[in-house]
Amino acid sequence: MNDATNLALLLGSLTLICWIVAGAVAVMGTGDGLGQHDKQRVSEVVSLGLNLVGVISAVAMAAILLAA
Repeated sequence: MNDATNLALLLGSLTLICWIVAGAVAVMGTGDGLGQHDKQRVSEVVSLGLNLVGVISAVAMAAILLAA
């Protein structure tokens, strides 16, 4: 395999990991209880950040594969 393919595989793995962790964080941020609003807000921000990193990684992966 060449370097471009290896980098694309790495970025694809990063994308998948980001989306899995973002989903897990979103699920953990749900529920009721005291102080839950702050926990839910942090969960939303972290989940959004991980999803954005995943999208950027997926776009970079596609660009590398199309350029190679």
